[in-house]
Parts: sequence; structure tokens; C-alpha cells
Amino acid sequence: MNQLSSIKALVFDLDGTLLNAQKIISERNQKALMRSYQSGFKLFIATARPPRSVHTMVSKELLDCVSAIYYNGAYVRDANGKTMSFTISRADSEELIDLMCVHNETDSISIESEDILYALSDKTFAKNAKHMVLPPTIVTPPELKKLLANKILLFHCSSIVKRHIMNDKKRLSIVETDGKELMQIMAQNVSKSHAVAALCKKMNLSMDSVMSFGDDWNDLDLFKTCGYSVAMGNAVPDLKKYASMTTASNDEDGVAQIVEQLIEAQ
Repeated sequence: MNQLSSIKALVFDLDGTLLNAQKIISERNQKALMRSYQSGFKLFIATARPPRSVHTMVSKELLDCVSAIYYNGAYVRDANGKTMSFTISRADSEELIDLMCVHNETDSISIESEDILYALSDKTFAKNAKHMVLPPTIVTPPELKKLLANKILLFHCSSIVKRHIMNDKKRLSIVETDGKELMQIMAQNVSKSHAVAALCKKMNLSMDSVMSFGDDWNDLDLFKTCGYSVAMGNAVPDLKKYASMTTASNDEDGVAQIVEQLIEAQ
């Protein structure tokens, strides 16, 4: 770990990385992150989750020490409490909503807007509860179209819909996670790496001095842009190809194992 003495900041994904299978930050991981903060490292949490969900899983003690990146980068809160919000254009949102309605897949779409989840059908939560903390607010298609969407979620959508959406990659940021059963759609150029880069610029930090931890495809952009990247032992196989190193799984405190070594090395 001596060659990593230039690391100044640490970025952590949550699910499958900092959280274990029980969706808890272990005592060892908690202590390692607090030690790293006290040692002078800048800390970032970068997740697909909304703020309300993160606040139920991350202690206030730790949240007070980190800059938080939500919705894969579409909503950001820096360590001083200042926020940045990036939304999908109204035209693009309307097109996606119409597409789901035309194909009778209204129970497969939901929209995150400023920390509130909206959907068109009660069936959305019944079918996709594992991806949601609480049931969404049910609205009509016209009402859904009026929202400023930080992120659009598509669950188990048909291959026809997927093909249509993938043709819009130039206009939207699209990530497939959870075994490709979930499509997460943000505005063009929105990503975890863009959010981290914006925060690092404020802190006069180089992306070369950032170490990122992750396990799924929405961490790939961070792996490509940070100076060092750590894949969890449970990470999707192809992500490991882009990692500087691999650690133990999220159930084996893989994050803490690396952070502890990093603290000692510095």
C-alpha cells in the first residue's frame, strides 16, 4: 500500500460495498471510515439511492463527515450542506412516460424528484418492493410529466422498451443494475464520476488522488476516472477488470480491510 501515499479522498458505493447483505454498515467499516476522516481523508458516499434512504442506513455521525452523491450523481450535497440538482429534460421525461403507457407497462416506471418517489400504479411497489424503501406517491400520467425528474426507474421492462431506450443513449445517461432488471435513467452526462469531479474541484483535489470502492455497473465511470479503484469480492466480474485491486466481499468488511491498510501506510 506504500505506493498509494498520494490518496487524499475515498469514495464509497453503498449497496454491495459499504453495506453488508443485511443493509447495515458494520462496526468495523464504521470505525475505519471515522478513523480515515480523523486522519485527514475527504470522504464521499456515491449511491443510486435517494437521500431519505441513505439517512436510514448511514449514521448521522458518518453523514456529518461526508459529501453525499445521490441518484448516481443527479443530486449532490457537499460537506457544508450545499446542494446541486440535475434533472432530465421535460421532453425526454414525457417521451419515456408515453412509451411505457403505449406498451402497457405503467407498473414498471417510477420517478425520483427531489427525494420523493412517484409512480403510476399501486402495482409498482407490489412488484418492485426490494428496490423501494416506502410505497411511492401515485399520480396520473399528466401529473408525472410535470415533475422535474432527477432519475427515472424502469423495472423489468420489456425488450422492446429497452431497445427503444438504448437508442437514446446520446441524450440520456443510462445504467442497468441488479442483474439488469433495473434501468436507471438520468440526464445526459450525469454520473457518479462527474459529481465527484465537481466536488473535488471545490476542494482543489485531483481525481488522481481519489480511491473509489464499488461492486456494480454504476460504479464503472468512477473506476475509469479515479486514480485508484477497489472492486469488492462480490462485484460483478466485468467490473473487476477495471479495478486497481480487489478486496474481500461486503460481508467480510472488504472496505475496512483496505482503508485500515491505507491509514497505516500514510
